[in-house]
This record gives sequence, structure tokens and C-alpha cells, in this order.
Amino acid sequence: MEPLAPAAVRAASMVTKAALNRYRPVGVARVGSAEDRAQSYRRFLDAIAHVIDTQILYFYRRRDAEAAQSRRRRLHARLVELRDEAWRNHTQAQHEVHAALLGIRLCAPAPVLASAEDLVDAVPRFYPRDTWNTLPEDDFLTAHDQCSEVKSTFLDAARRDLAYNPRFWQLLRKYRERKYREQAGRL
Repeated sequence: MEPLAPAAVRAASMVTKAALNRYRPVGVARVGSAEDRAQSYRRFLDAIAHVIDTQILYFYRRRDAEAAQSRRRRLHARLVELRDEAWRNHTQAQHEVHAALLGIRLCAPAPVLASAEDLVDAVPRFYPRDTWNTLPEDDFLTAHDQCSEVKSTFLDAARRDLAYNPRFWQLLRKYRERKYREQAGRL
């Protein structure tokens, strides 16, 4: 009877292992997993890039429509039409950003969530708060530069969360990364 005991234990463990693996399919992100967080971070960054692009387009279309007000009626009507289309695209992009932020709130740790909310607050406006006067172009572009800095802060927090940065024991990886940065700086 003794030779049967190890075989029975092995068979029971194989059945248990098969049952557990059945509920964890490969390639499917689990809520809160690194894959799920990375996916929500990518979606958020895509939405931020889209809202910034549509906002810049709306800013210039609005400026052009205001400048052409005293010109020919046909040109002004076309510019107003383009401005309204840019506004609709910008509004849709804002909805995407807020949906992506909800995805980050679902699965991200506190430091990444804080930097994501800071990034949403840093997305520049084309007018000062409580007014509808368009910002001067230089101020608008300066605000976009500041937004880029906040975006890099979010990327650093996300990389730290997903453990993309080399660990302290990965000396060769750190050396290669430093060499790459030095070469990229020279180019």
C-alpha cells in the first residue's frame, strides 16, 4: 500500500493544479494586476495626448474665426463651422480622459493616482478661469510646456509602479541604460 500513497498524492496535486489553472487563463489581465494597470495607464496617456491635440486645434480654429469676423461672410462661416467641429472633438476627448481616469482610480496605487489627477488638472485651458477671453498664444504654449513636465512625472510614477526601472541588483542593466542615455545625448 505504501507505493500507492505517493502516486495518489501526485494525482491529487495534478487534478488540483489543473482545476486552479483553468480559472487563470493566460493572457487575460486580472483586475489590479500589472497588465491591467499598464493597460489603464496607456489608455490614460492616449486620452491625454488626444485632448491636448484637439485643444490646440480648437485654440487656433477659434482664433482664426475671431480674426476673420470682419472679412468675407463665406470665409467666416466656414471658419466657424471648423471651429464648432474642433469643439465637438475636444469635448469628446475630454470625456475619454475622464473615463480613462476612472480606470486608473480602479486599479492604480495612490502615488500614480495622485500624479494622474495632477495631470488632468495641468491640461491647459485656452481661456483663464471664470472668463471666456482667449489666452495669448505665448501663454497658451507655456501652459502646454508645463503640462509636458507633469506628464513626465506621471510616466515616472507609472514606471515605478510597474517596476520598469532597473532594480538595485541589476548592475548590467543600469550600465546599459546609462550608456544608451549618454549616446542618445550625443546624437
